Amino acid sequence: MKTPSKTLLSCCIWIVVLAGAIPSSATTISDVLDGIASAKKPPGLASLSFMGDMRLDLDVEAGGMLPEQTSLLAAWRAPNEWFCTYELSGEVATGLRGLGGGHPAVDHVLLSRPDFLDVLDVAWTAQYQGTALWEGAPAWQLLFTTRDITLDTPPFTLYVRKDDFFPLRTVVEFADGTKATTDLTWIILEGTVVPSRFTTRFEPPAGPLAGFQTTYFNHDINPDLSGIEFPREEGSVVSSSGADEGPAVFEELYHGFADEPIIAPIKDSSGTYDRLEFTFSLYVEDPSITRELDRRLEPITTLAIEIVSEWEWSGEDGLSSPGGKYECGREILQAISELLGSDAITDFYFLDFDPLEPGEEP
Repeated sequence: MKTPSKTLLSCCIWIVVLAGAIPSSATTISDVLDGIASAKKPPGLASLSFMGDMRLDLDVEAGGMLPEQTSLLAAWRAPNEWFCTYELSGEVATGLRGLGGGHPAVDHVLLSRPDFLDVLDVAWTAQYQGTALWEGAPAWQLLFTTRDITLDTPPFTLYVRKDDFFPLRTVVEFADGTKATTDLTWIILEGTVVPSRFTTRFEPPAGPLAGFQTTYFNHDINPDLSGIEFPREEGSVVSSSGADEGPAVFEELYHGFADEPIIAPIKDSSGTYDRLEFTFSLYVEDPSITRELDRRLEPITTLAIEIVSEWEWSGEDGLSSPGGKYECGREILQAISELLGSDAITDFYFLDFDPLEPGEEP
């Protein structure tokens, strides 16, 4: 899915009158949105921050680029300043991108931001789709479609509980046919609705990723956020301005280590395996480095073997775990970068990754 460039999208608010279609105290979509806003962002709320852990539900064959667990920090300061960081094995990434763009974790946290309804009001068209039952309780079913038809952002369905206006579930279907369903669990702290646990499932799995769950904790209502420098992105859905954004950046996936399997001895306390057969690719942002990689295939292969040989296969943090595999890949990437004296190699991907039993032929 394409990621739109960073130009703010501005548009007017569309209100769809339901002509009595929604029962109870709400009579229009505007009433429902106002109800969610009052539940999630009371007038006295000036700021909010929370910590969380995100655990990925990975297939056993998950690539080395995916960590098993990610920690995050999210903070919001009125009226619309938003800051979110994700820490992946010590590397911190900051981001805010629109629904349907970037890593699913970004979309995941976006749905928990206390000014979520501000985003819905200015960037999406809402349509009433009827009443649904949620664990026996009635809920409204609303469809949100981005107003900028030039974007690849897919529509999503939001289910809202009628008695307290809590968002309960989002469902989005991507262009590749993958459907993501996120169940939203909330708690009330100091009169403010804050995220407790969000659980996302993919049908079918998105590559090695079958789903993920974020557990939120250490909520801080109205904290002092004066020390945090917020990115100046006053919205989440963006569109292209059509302006020239400068020369293209060279980038390519280097496959020089993808054709010939590499065999490295490994330690295995269980006694099951004694070698690992693997291949890998590198993400490179400098054409001169690709030529240097071609020239130094043999010493780099030796370096990768030396690093893999120091790893234990079994155990929670061993090579057999997604986290261990990821960390090993990062070690190889760092060693290659140091050998070449360059920071133009920005990512590492295991391709083949097969343990071998004693006496087993590759």
